[in-house]
Formats: sequence, C-alpha cells, structure tokens
Amino acid sequence: MEKKRKVFVALKMAGIAGQSKLAGVFRYLKDKYGESSPWDVRLVRTRVELTDEAVRQAIADGTDGFIVSIPDTEDSVVPLAGVSAPTIVMDIHSIPLENRTENIAFIRNSANVIGGEAAQFLIGQGIARSYGFLHSDPIMDWSRARFEAFRQMLNDKGIWCEELFSPADVSKLKRPAAVLAANDDRAFELLKILAAKRISVPRGVAVLGVDNDELICENSHPRLSSVQPDFEEEGQLAAETLDAMMHGKKLAERTVLVGVKLIVQRESTTELSHSGRLVQKAVAYIDRHALDGIGVGDVVRHLKCSRRLADLRFRELQKRTILDAITERRLDEVKRRLAGTREKTDVIASECGYRNPTYLKNLFKKKFGMSMSDWRVQNRIN
Repeated sequence: MEKKRKVFVALKMAGIAGQSKLAGVFRYLKDKYGESSPWDVRLVRTRVELTDEAVRQAIADGTDGFIVSIPDTEDSVVPLAGVSAPTIVMDIHSIPLENRTENIAFIRNSANVIGGEAAQFLIGQGIARSYGFLHSDPIMDWSRARFEAFRQMLNDKGIWCEELFSPADVSKLKRPAAVLAANDDRAFELLKILAAKRISVPRGVAVLGVDNDELICENSHPRLSSVQPDFEEEGQLAAETLDAMMHGKKLAERTVLVGVKLIVQRESTTELSHSGRLVQKAVAYIDRHALDGIGVGDVVRHLKCSRRLADLRFRELQKRTILDAITERRLDEVKRRLAGTREKTDVIASECGYRNPTYLKNLFKKKFGMSMSDWRVQNRIN
C-alpha cells in the first residue's frame, strides 16, 4: 500500500472559488483512489491562517506537496520559492514563485477567456449604447487582465470601453449601458449604487459579475448574472498535476489556463428578445457602415422591416433615434481624427461620411459649442 503523503492545501473557503477548487481536488482523489486516498491533507482556509510561519512549519514537517490558492498572500508563500517540494500555485501572483524553475506549476483561470466571453455576452444583449469595466478594489493583476481582455474584444467590434474605478463612475456611461464587474462582490456594490440613484437594472445599466457566487448572485436586487470560471476543473487539474509531480513525473507545461464553465443569466441582464436582436443588428450595421455615408433608409433596408417598427424599437431600447446613432458614431470618429491626426477638416468630413464639409462644421459647432479647429487645439494628443 502506498504510504501517505503530506499535502498542504491553502484555499480560501469564504467564496465559491475556493469551495469549488477543493471539490475538484477531492473529486480527483476519489475518482483515482476511491475511499483510500494516499494523501494526508492539511487544509488552510483563510488569509489569517496562511502565514509565513505556517508555511515554514509545513516545510519543516516534511510536507510532500503544496497547493496554494489564497489571493493577496504573496508574502506568506515566499518560503516556497526556496524549496524543492512539488508546488501548485492557483490564481495568485508572486514574483519569487514565478522565478522558481523546478517542481512548480501554475494553474489559473484565463482572463482572456473570461473577458472575451463576457464582452460577447453583453454585446449579444443588443441594448447598450456604452460599455464599462468596474475594477476590483484594490486593483489586482487579475482585474487588470480581465479588463484588458474585455476591452480588446469590444475594440475588435469597434466599441469603446470605459474603465471604471468606483461604482460611482457609472455616471460616465451613456445609458442604456452594460458593465462587467471584476467579480461578484464588486457587481453587488454597483447594484446598490444603481438602486440608490434609482437607475433601472437592466434597462438603464445591465450588470454582469464574475465567479457566480450564488450566495451573492441569488440575494442581490435584482439577481445578478455572472460568468462562472471552471474552478472545479482548476482544482482537479491541481490535484492531478501535484500527484504526478510527487511521483517524479516531468511536466509538459508549467502553466495551464482554465476557461469558463458557463455564463448564468439572471435579472441584472436582459434576455435577448426579438426587439433586442433587431436593435443589435442595427447597431452592428451602423458601427460598420456609418462612415460610408449611410442614412436611416439604409439601416431599415438592412433590417428588412418597416421604418416605423425600426424607429420604435430603436427608441425603446437605445433611448435615441437611428439617425442619432449614425451621427454619434460619425462624430466620435471626427473627434478621434481631430485629436490624433493632422488631416484637414475637409478630408475628415469626407472620410467620416459627410459629403458637405460645411454641414459637418455647423453640426460640430452646434453639438460641442466650438469650431472643429478650436476643439483640435484643445484636445490634440500628438
């Protein structure tokens, strides 16, 4: 019979992530070994318990393997940088551990997948005029990574993403808006701010969290939609990888990224109706072709419905007209070119869908209270 191996497992049990990872660890052990697990597990459940002293004592006790996944405890796990015992690090970042080259593996949920799938989900709702990402507090590396992936996916679709550092920053967004919060805790805070400001959710602001912590999601008002990373798969991979390392096997990959299990839809985001799909199709067409000189008639023909229905649904879900949407898209590009290029205003007018430069100059002054030349002087970035 295989001798018991001492395994030190540090998982934060206060939220769904740690609980699901631990379930994955035990699932692996049960599937492989049945009821006779060869692991003698010492479980650390909180930041308070995961101290430098606790880690050093585990090393002194001859611990055979470590699984560590408690955020914000980088200093506490520094002793692991200098030992040879097999070590799995999940979803935390520590420079000393990153520099260790032997008997260590990193298993993380993929920020690129989380941010990318969240962006596609919110775009698919079809009602947002603007998008934002609400960071964690304090801002952590994983929050920045999720933001970058979310912003990149939106940018690829020609959509701007506003970076929000506080729930109060939601006032920067044109409504209706859609916001991805770094995690469910932050989304919960945002929902409370929106309620205090009497901003309707999801009609005014649709909110999406990350983690799918049911204790939070099912008890928020309204109930919170959330991205659920595959935490259990992370735990299973951690146990499987550590088991292999403790048996002397070499790893093919030092870092493994795990994706999203599902996105759970609740009342904080809108179920995509026929009207939503119609407006989504219109917004996508406008984003692609507004600079080509299209008019409202072109959008209606693309939708293959009556102009009355198109106008009605667009006003209902976007709180603006189709012409407003075309104009906003063009003027956003005009301002981008004024600030970032040295193109003449006549050229900018032509490139942004305006056949008559004078019409654009008059419209710009009416909208922004100054000439295009004066705006350029005040906002030039190069």
